[in-house]
Amino acid sequence: MYEKLIIVLNGELSDELEKYRKRLESSSFIIACDGGYNNCKKLEIKPDLILGDFDSINDIEFENKIKFPEKKDKSDFELAIDYGIKKGFKDFEIWGAIGKRLDHTLFNISLLLKIKKEGGEGKIYHPPYMIFIIDKQYNFGIRKKGFVSFYPLTDKIKGFTIKGMKYELNEKDINLGSTETLSNEFIGKESFVNLKEGIILVILEEA
Repeated sequence: MYEKLIIVLNGELSDELEKYRKRLESSSFIIACDGGYNNCKKLEIKPDLILGDFDSINDIEFENKIKFPEKKDKSDFELAIDYGIKKGFKDFEIWGAIGKRLDHTLFNISLLLKIKKEGGEGKIYHPPYMIFIIDKQYNFGIRKKGFVSFYPLTDKIKGFTIKGMKYELNEKDINLGSTETLSNEFIGKESFVNLKEGIILVILEEA
């Protein structure tokens, strides 16, 4: 029974390739989105499915693939999300979402919202960074070091609380465009955040 869906995109991988491999589990199902197949080869892993319009790779021979026309209204990544949602996945992890094309990177990050709205949890993994969305309390546990930033995705974050980090807040409203929640630090204490209303993008540096 598969529990975790790993979607491999055509963006850049960090240099810490072994960290990707360590996140693989026996219950992981791997989709390579078009040129993401090249990243799978780089990681020396075999995807369970290749999906896309195949404009970034040749029409390779692969036993399990879904081909879409080049002219379409959705990116290959969004089509992979649709596939995962249809198959009942709740845990999505995306590799290769950060790249040289800024527009692609921003749209890849924005698709975390779609996963959230469909009842799933999505994370972009680009070691040492993990990027994900929260709309309620989140506990980071005890971390001796590392940085974390909280980027508002709604006009206002109401009642935002930060505890156990270098810079704390107590039920403060944060407006979109403010840098007050940029680059906080873990200090070896039990840390958590909470918000009453809004959606936040978390950019976590994992030590």
